[in-house]
Amino acid sequence: MIVQVAGTLTAAQPGYVIVMAHGLGLGLDIPRETYERLPGVGSPVQLFTHLIVREDQWRLIGFATERERAVFLDLIDISGVGVKAALSVMSQLGIQGLAEAVRQGQWKLIQKAPGIGAKMAQRIQLELGTKWGGTTEVLAEPALPPDAGPVDDEVLEALRLLGYQDGEARRALGQVTAEEATERLRQALRWLGGGPQSPPRS
Repeated sequence: MIVQVAGTLTAAQPGYVIVMAHGLGLGLDIPRETYERLPGVGSPVQLFTHLIVREDQWRLIGFATERERAVFLDLIDISGVGVKAALSVMSQLGIQGLAEAVRQGQWKLIQKAPGIGAKMAQRIQLELGTKWGGTTEVLAEPALPPDAGPVDDEVLEALRLLGYQDGEARRALGQVTAEEATERLRQALRWLGGGPQSPPRS
């Protein structure tokens, strides 16, 4: 199973990107929020992925964060909701917008997504509401520790340059105890396991 790709972003448009990795051009369908987080074409990029395998087609879906992928998987787990419908809902509402619509029972907001009818919107609202247990906390981006300041901003930027996504970098910073930036970075990398997979050199 392909769960993550890292390489060079060679093309990007709303809903679709191409990532060149180890000499292979990988086409990925993406939701709107992922598109909005992308770096410029020609830059290194790392995406979490989910592979859809059909008899006549392999389809790779890309996400900027693990949370986006988790929401997508929850959506396609609902009877009648396929890849196109799930991406449509995510692109229309975003993760937080979807979470609020589910929590408040606002299925009509979900229905605004292209291709989503009333019955499907109601089913999505009901089933996600049951699965998520009425809370949206699990969908929130990890926060930095309360005392986070310029030092952690510096370490965060260093982790981004090393290829880590914001979410995993913030989780790592939540585990470190040192005060000096270099040592905080060293502890964060140790917690992360020594470093991400490096994107291929162009």
